[in-house]
Amino acid sequence: MQTVFGILGRVRVGAVGPRQDGAGTGVGGKASALLAALLLRANSTVGLDRLVEALWEGEPPRSAVANIRTHASTLRSGLDGGAFLHGRGGGYLLEVAAADCDHLVFLDRTAAGRAALADGHTETAAAALTAALALWDGDRAAVGVPRNGPLSGWLGHLDEERMRAVEDLAAAYLRLGEPRAALRDVSDLLAVSPLRGRSWALRMRAQHALGERGGVAESFRAADRAHRSELGVGPDGRLRRLFEELVAG
Repeated sequence: MQTVFGILGRVRVGAVGPRQDGAGTGVGGKASALLAALLLRANSTVGLDRLVEALWEGEPPRSAVANIRTHASTLRSGLDGGAFLHGRGGGYLLEVAAADCDHLVFLDRTAAGRAALADGHTETAAAALTAALALWDGDRAAVGVPRNGPLSGWLGHLDEERMRAVEDLAAAYLRLGEPRAALRDVSDLLAVSPLRGRSWALRMRAQHALGERGGVAESFRAADRAHRSELGVGPDGRLRRLFEELVAG
């Protein structure tokens, strides 16, 4: 039996063998925030002060450290081989193999996909990026965990890496002559994150490849509206230049 962990979606932990992506039982409450913080700094000690910041917004209760120790004890009792929770140096260290943490597997697969894309191995890149994104259950890491203190930056980084992977996969689809797939993925991304210039560029390129000249123009107008609404200025000059190039071609 082997303990595996997930934070790409809900926070979960489970003992399975052999490892199955997405397996495990959900963890809730403060224990989920503690587990998320330890997983995001797997194999490194996270100090009690950082854990207190991650678990409570504003002034923590006087019992904060005692509560963390109780949650840590509960987590430790649920580990079954391959992972160990150590109290160390005024904090805690979760000792775990990278292959048993979905976010570390995701980051490894996305790195491999981007390297393959940069080297021109487009089919390999698409396969690696597809496998990486398949690890996600939804579009947000550690669903339900308040992003207090360090968790805001740590989890925000994972969310950003997911969006970058979606864009990288769309770029691979375009190279492979699959603009419809590229258009689908970046359109879904723009629906929740409308200020991503690269996504707008990929969407316009996909529409151009599909012969949708009107769609290219509408995408640029939509990008302009989104930027002016949120930022008070239009998109950067690169997107306008791309638009002009595509409508002229």
